[in-house]
Amino acid sequence: MKAKGAARSLGLIDALVASFQDALRTPEGVAEPVALLWTDAEGDWRGLIRPLRAVLPQLYTLGPYDPSARTGPAIWLKCIVDRSIPEVAPPAGTVPILYLPGVSRQELRAGGDCRPAYQPLIELQYRGEVWHQKNGRDWTVEAFLVSGEDLGLDVAQDARTHEAILRALPLLAETAMEGLHGRRLDADDFDKLAVPDPVRDLLRWMSGPEPFRKGLDDARWQAFCNVCRSEFSLDPEEDGASAAAASLATGGGRWDDIWQRFCEAPRLYPGISSLLREPGAGQGKLAFDASRSPVANEEAESRLRHELERAAILPHHEACERTLALETEHGRRREWVWTQLGESPLAVALEPLARLAARARSPLGGASVESVARAYASEGWLCDQAALQALACTKGASEAAIVPKLVRALYSPWLDLSARHFQELVAREGGDLRKFVRGVVGEKETCILFVDGLRFDVGGLLQEKLETRDLKVRLSHRIAPLPTVTATAKPVATPAHDAVEGTETLEDFMPVLSVNKQPAVASRLLDAIGGRSVETLEPDELRIPAGSDGGGWTETGRLDELGHKLGTGLATQIENEMERVADRVVALLESGWSRVRVVTDHGWLLLPGGLPKFELPAYLVETKWARCALVRGESVPAVPTYSWHWNAQARIASPPGTACFSKGYEYAHGGVSLQECVVPEIIVERAEGATKATITGFQWRGMRCRVSVSTNDPSVRVDLRLNWKQADKSIVAAVKEVGQAGEASLVVEKDIYEGASAMVVALDRAGNVLDRKATTVGEA
Repeated sequence: MKAKGAARSLGLIDALVASFQDALRTPEGVAEPVALLWTDAEGDWRGLIRPLRAVLPQLYTLGPYDPSARTGPAIWLKCIVDRSIPEVAPPAGTVPILYLPGVSRQELRAGGDCRPAYQPLIELQYRGEVWHQKNGRDWTVEAFLVSGEDLGLDVAQDARTHEAILRALPLLAETAMEGLHGRRLDADDFDKLAVPDPVRDLLRWMSGPEPFRKGLDDARWQAFCNVCRSEFSLDPEEDGASAAAASLATGGGRWDDIWQRFCEAPRLYPGISSLLREPGAGQGKLAFDASRSPVANEEAESRLRHELERAAILPHHEACERTLALETEHGRRREWVWTQLGESPLAVALEPLARLAARARSPLGGASVESVARAYASEGWLCDQAALQALACTKGASEAAIVPKLVRALYSPWLDLSARHFQELVAREGGDLRKFVRGVVGEKETCILFVDGLRFDVGGLLQEKLETRDLKVRLSHRIAPLPTVTATAKPVATPAHDAVEGTETLEDFMPVLSVNKQPAVASRLLDAIGGRSVETLEPDELRIPAGSDGGGWTETGRLDELGHKLGTGLATQIENEMERVADRVVALLESGWSRVRVVTDHGWLLLPGGLPKFELPAYLVETKWARCALVRGESVPAVPTYSWHWNAQARIASPPGTACFSKGYEYAHGGVSLQECVVPEIIVERAEGATKATITGFQWRGMRCRVSVSTNDPSVRVDLRLNWKQADKSIVAAVKEVGQAGEASLVVEKDIYEGASAMVVALDRAGNVLDRKATTVGEA
């Protein structure tokens, strides 16, 4: 007899196999049995036969003739025992086990009274053994489960529990028995084996009742219904999904847990949003919670759309105040689940619009060029950033029709007044900014990374992205030369700035090389940079630094190109562009450069609906661009004029405020404004003793992910997140350290995340993300 403690460590399959072996054990001197007869008058054990066959190849079943399933009539089973059919004979050294559903031990013992179809089996009870209880009765499922010798479970003895056990029998084969001890088991306990996550399954059923039902056999469906009745006071067959929607909308008790689960991953249950739109799904009840109603959210979006349209035509100050009031009213909706489902686009756009409104109420001030430039580089650029972020929200038709109009209403007056103030300060300097402009100098072990058109607010975004990669970043500002176009400004941003000079005859605002008086086009400028003991790299090239005294030079980015091409559409591309620039910075540092200096040539203005036009007669100028023109001879245009950076005698005309000399420009540069003239310079270095980590691989086994990391710090941790930037979007049971082995195993406890897109992240001790890799939860 097995020790009780040892028996309880067995699973149901193991316990059955052990019991079969006990039944076949014979005393010394007694012939071994030729077969073990497993009688089952009610056929209750049928649900366990398939998993048993996987471990007992000698198991055969009485039934219709199907040798491939090891099933056949009584005479066929007798042939199996006699091993007269070699192709289906039991493995050598094993005793065949004959499962006899519908046949009782008592019937076999009745001899001639046994049904004729089963009479060939009668004599086998004398040459073999019959598996039965000590009292001689057939083993029933309940009797075996409660048997102290085998499993010793405490099972309720009622018809409902009996039915639930039979439904759950295949699942009991996969269930650890330890988890079932210590309490009385009833129907609900066994039904939960078929419905291990009732909240998830309830949500799946609500999302698609018909597909869910078709995916379950009758036993599992009945188990699901029973669990819903006991856990949620809901009968799926009688009440239907509409009643479930009403309970979900009003909440209370377990329905609050169900709502929370839905909110964690609403895209897994796409049909629930439509279900909650049905009449009577909670609306109008005293306990009605608007946050749970997609209808209420749609109505709020409609009201917000109307209010934003009204705000866009108000005077500037009133538009700012109205936008801030709308944020107070609607901002909370961004926390509602409908935002995750993309059903609150205007509430999402309202957040940057409100930041824009708060900052646009007062234009930038300052008593000098230096002071206003410092003010802009300190916080003024945040107004530009808010405008860009609001425009980046215009992905749908609804937002695209409203948000740009309100951005223009809030932003344009601030932009124009700030530009006019800056222009006045530049005029006090005689229209000459050259004393504020400094060229870039190459340094040993420093690679200069030129990013065309890196406006200051976009540089601020780049700083954030670099800092999340555990790099030391210093952001400062420079003043761009006039006019703020690439031809004039780029040479100043290179180590070859002292190899360039102006000309008497200005063409396209481009200076020439001092050595040969050739225009300083990109290819010649690159040659001049190389002549300053600077190592030049192609845009995507990486190599170990050669130790040149002038350091290195390379270029990346397409901001200016995209701005001219897309206009306000540039706003939607900036995030990805800065990710690419950040990747380039990291790659340069990893290739051996001690630091990277990010520089640019000029900024730009961006205004939805187009910058205003200023009429400038063509006869007053030699050449005319959007925001700058070369004054002809001694002409006196009715616009401010400035000195060309490369030749103070050449006069450059620029329109007042944010105007352009031509119509239709949403994106433009070349003029005098803080956005065009105050540009970022970013120094990036590896932090001292910085923790480094690279995710080298991961492997899924079910809902467990094994992550491998190459790192210099065993305290590096790994996590799995729906949003890699947010720690509260973690979906694992626990964040794990990789240790000396550089490996950790992450477990996703909730099945709702199976198939979800997620990000494996490596973290330092401070929680900074060092590396990330995309994955799909549970992928093979």
